[in-house]
Amino acid sequence: MNDRITCRCQKCGKETQVFGSRWCADCYYPGIDQDWQRFEDLVEEGYPRHQARIMAGLADPPDEE
Repeated sequence: MNDRITCRCQKCGKETQVFGSRWCADCYYPGIDQDWQRFEDLVEEGYPRHQARIMAGLADPPDEE
């Protein structure tokens, strides 16, 4: 029986390299916890998730053509 618990990245869903971490190595940067909290606050305020990600700096805006 395998009792291993897998932690997944909050941003992309990949398996984290450190048990208990919220972020994978590809997504982590200093300040991501504050940006993620801003994202969650914006969603709670009623913004759509995709717009909140952009406003919090977790995603790039779509290219304007």
